Amino acid sequence: MAIRIQEHSPWKSQVLVIKALLKRELITRFGKYKLGALWILTDPLLSVLYLGLILGPFMSRSTGEIPYIFFILCGFMLLNTCTGCISAGISAISANQGLLVFKKVQPIDPYVARFFFQLCINGFALAFFCAAAYWLGLVISLERIPQAIACVLITWLIGSGFGLHVGIASTKFKEVEKVAAYIPRPLLFFSCVLHPLNGLPPEIQRILLYNPLVHTIESLRINFFPGYHAEGVNLYYPLAWALCCCALGLMSYRNNRHFLTQR
Repeated sequence: MAIRIQEHSPWKSQVLVIKALLKRELITRFGKYKLGALWILTDPLLSVLYLGLILGPFMSRSTGEIPYIFFILCGFMLLNTCTGCISAGISAISANQGLLVFKKVQPIDPYVARFFFQLCINGFALAFFCAAAYWLGLVISLERIPQAIACVLITWLIGSGFGLHVGIASTKFKEVEKVAAYIPRPLLFFSCVLHPLNGLPPEIQRILLYNPLVHTIESLRINFFPGYHAEGVNLYYPLAWALCCCALGLMSYRNNRHFLTQR
């Protein structure tokens, strides 16, 4: 007797494939550690504490009412959301090469799964740290939660669009992978992660405002602490960047989808 295999619509098939890739990504990333998924919280916390202990005595006066540890945390988590997508996009195809032989798995699926995974882990970590800080007595405004979520999503879209483009380029030119590995390092200093925008000279402020991450990071701090001020930031400029980066990434995928399938 013939066995009937249930057929799904293309959309549902893609959703099922992405869910399976997300489970595989979770096991691959955290399954080999004893602490498991706790590294989602431990890794950024250790980095922030390290930077805070070193720079806190020198920079805490310029952050106003925001404790310097939490000041760094807001910037560090958003920067990780962006650069994590770029790093994930570079190795998305090579890490899932064997799965592309299946008809249901399209080359775009590993990218989508990895980008969504980065959003989940960084969004969860940021929400957990904010809840913990609020429970410990830090006064955080809850009136602008939708605007804070918008800051996270816009930053994620910028990283996802750019990560898709860079990931596809790295499959054709291996040198791109080496160059992209240096992107997070200068962004740590040029995205106002370690220092407030208003604490810099006006000439440097005008230059840094061309960086869309400065707008999202400073806007997140403003949404959590209305008493914090940063002149010249808005979400329209990084939103335009997000749309352009996503359009660039999807265009690169459309032009190279057959190449990715044949690798």
